[in-house]
Amino acid sequence: MGELFDSQNAVNRLALLAQPRLFSLLRLSSARHVYDPVPGLPGARYFADEGEVVLSESKRVVQDYKSIERFLGEDKAMQFLVVPGLVPLVKAISLDVLGRKLLVTRKPAPRESDIGAVGHLPGFGLRLLLHVEPEQTTLTWECLWGVL
Repeated sequence: MGELFDSQNAVNRLALLAQPRLFSLLRLSSARHVYDPVPGLPGARYFADEGEVVLSESKRVVQDYKSIERFLGEDKAMQFLVVPGLVPLVKAISLDVLGRKLLVTRKPAPRESDIGAVGHLPGFGLRLLLHVEPEQTTLTWECLWGVL
């Protein structure tokens, strides 16, 4: 890794880039979205006006890169990092929320096994974890949600 590479700045930038793309891909039309910023793990509960929502769905998308710096430029970050991380999550959430009236996302809680820089998408229960090693970089996207 180059000396100028800052994994925390990189993951924060990716989170900011990902937020508008996530909402444009997700297109919630019939379901209302509620974001709970309190960190939680699968099985957490959220009490909405419509009823109790169990946040039982958690999905992780792991991307491995030999040299992630080459994809961090303005022209490549969205195409090679953000979209491949978001699409599997959006697909899973979209299928789960189909015909439902409420989607609740919660900020995923840190785990003891987490290593690396952490970033969170503003207003949505999705976090990014960037772990940099000399030979490989791992970018993990994790989302926690429940529907009613």
